[in-house]
Amino acid sequence: MQELSHNSLKKSALTACLCAPGVVAEALEQLMRGDAAQAEFIACVRCDPVLALRLRLQPVDFSLQQDLLRALLLAAPVASGAAQAGYAAHWRQSIGVAHLAQALAVRAGVADAGAAWTAGLAHNLADYSDAAPPPAHTADWLAELDADGWLADAVRYHAEPLVRGRAAHPLVRIVQLAYQLVTRADAVDSVDVRAALAALQLGAGEAVQLLGDSQTQVRQLAQRFGLIDVMAPTSGSGFERLARLYAAQAAQSALHSHFRQASGTGQVFALLQNALRALFGIERACLFAPAGDGTLQMTQLIPAASGLSALAIPPDDAHSALSRALARNAPQQFERGETDAALVDEQIARLLGVSRLMCQSLALSDGRTGVLVAGDALSSLGQSPLWRFTLAECAEALVPLPLAMPSPEPAAPIQVAPAAPSDDISRDRVRRAVHEVANPLTIMRNYVNLLSDRLGADSAVQRDLSIISDEIERVARIVRGITAVEENAPPAMALELVSVNSVVSELVRMALGTLFAPNKVNVQIDLNPDVPPLPLQKDLLKQVLFNLAKNAVEAMHAGGHLKFTTRLADVDGLRQVEIEVADTGPGLPPAVASHLFEPVVSEKGGDHAGLGLTISRSLVERMSGHLSCTSTPQGTHFLIRLPTLQNSEAPLTTTRYGSM
Repeated sequence: MQELSHNSLKKSALTACLCAPGVVAEALEQLMRGDAAQAEFIACVRCDPVLALRLRLQPVDFSLQQDLLRALLLAAPVASGAAQAGYAAHWRQSIGVAHLAQALAVRAGVADAGAAWTAGLAHNLADYSDAAPPPAHTADWLAELDADGWLADAVRYHAEPLVRGRAAHPLVRIVQLAYQLVTRADAVDSVDVRAALAALQLGAGEAVQLLGDSQTQVRQLAQRFGLIDVMAPTSGSGFERLARLYAAQAAQSALHSHFRQASGTGQVFALLQNALRALFGIERACLFAPAGDGTLQMTQLIPAASGLSALAIPPDDAHSALSRALARNAPQQFERGETDAALVDEQIARLLGVSRLMCQSLALSDGRTGVLVAGDALSSLGQSPLWRFTLAECAEALVPLPLAMPSPEPAAPIQVAPAAPSDDISRDRVRRAVHEVANPLTIMRNYVNLLSDRLGADSAVQRDLSIISDEIERVARIVRGITAVEENAPPAMALELVSVNSVVSELVRMALGTLFAPNKVNVQIDLNPDVPPLPLQKDLLKQVLFNLAKNAVEAMHAGGHLKFTTRLADVDGLRQVEIEVADTGPGLPPAVASHLFEPVVSEKGGDHAGLGLTISRSLVERMSGHLSCTSTPQGTHFLIRLPTLQNSEAPLTTTRYGSM
């Protein structure tokens, strides 16, 4: 395999170049609209020099991989802070040269207009690198875009004197001319520019008109993407930090969806290769895994040079980056030419055709741990959250789904009546659904954090956002609990000292605008300040109270009055806390009241499962309490009694009062 020049610019460096935040945001919006917005998405991405090139360098079918594309956009580094003003100037120059080069090509009819746009857009790619100094040979990035290399030449020679390009390929001459017109004041009056225009059969007047149209287009696009002369500052480092966290979590969600497309091990590694190429610019990679004799040998899961199969690396070879990555479970780097490095690493790099390697351990589906070898990866890649997300989602996709245990056959055949169609959902489907639900919950929680940072110190707003965040986390805990194995008792959860009064107040505040007011229900709370904090699980109590409140609102069809009361009581010589939820509804029919806490099929329709009160009683009993009901035509009263000291082996780990 032919070696790559050590001076050539690797695609991995392109993934570190800055993008326009406005373009990334709009591209994400178009992507979320699906196939109907494909043309708008392409037109949007076409306005970002780095994104446009990164997507052009992907495989032909990359546009079909929407989840991976979403991850690429979310993880793209964007200009922020002090770098924004300088970035905006570079971007406007890119768009100006691209637009004018395209217009010149169309007017002269001598070059492909799309190629002229691409070359003009990429002429100053080095300006988008966050490295200091910027990488050289940026034209190498375009070498793959056309067979004869005219695009790369147009970028490579764009700033050369026009006289040098007099006989060059038309694309080179057009980009040179567009660059001079955009960057030189009164360039159209110079002799060299007029000669170049004449060679393209264009006059000075036409050039001035085309330049004016180009400048108008640049201003419009700059306004559209927020890249005007002075960019608005962000709301501070806290917002930027939370925005990065949100983007990282959303990128992980996109990667999760990307890898969930796989139905087998081979497809998982095919998707991994796509992710390596798209997100990190890694074109050459291979995978080593322990063989029968314990040595690390190349696998066929990631196709690579056949010569690699002749290598066998002892796992205790401290010189090889592969062995160190496996032993330390941490990324290890290798650079060709290191005098004290293992020769086998030199050989792997030579056969892959790369100048450096990054080795990373990776759990495989058969229980072994292999070593992923990524060629020409950035030295900082091992610390990238996106890298960790990618490998974590790949490893999860490789984990085989649990197999259902076969049911034992009966000792003798038993005749039974035909069973009704089962509504049971397989544990596999539940497991997948729970995993999918966790991702949007994470995104919502992070978005609440973003809102909290942006909305400042308004105590009422921050209190409401805190409630939303707590409720999201409570839903996440409920969802995670679904996959607990029924045969094993769930582990005892730690108890907290919880203020019952605060839980009631928080519930009313949370539901006032979403449950009570829309249904014309007036709410009153009568809270005894002497009620002590109770050792219990706050989520359980909140769920019970919400169930009772929701039932009461539904019972009062035309509105009514709902009252929450807390008090202390002595029951059978034991000190207890009572929580009463009383409504002014029409009361319960005797037939319903006699089976109130039994699971039934609800007659309410919609999303009612007929299990609310059954679940509520079960949760109260888990808190060592008792739930009862009294109903008359004047209303229904539910009474919760909780002991001040609970008989539980669960540890009391946290003492908290008030709203939590």
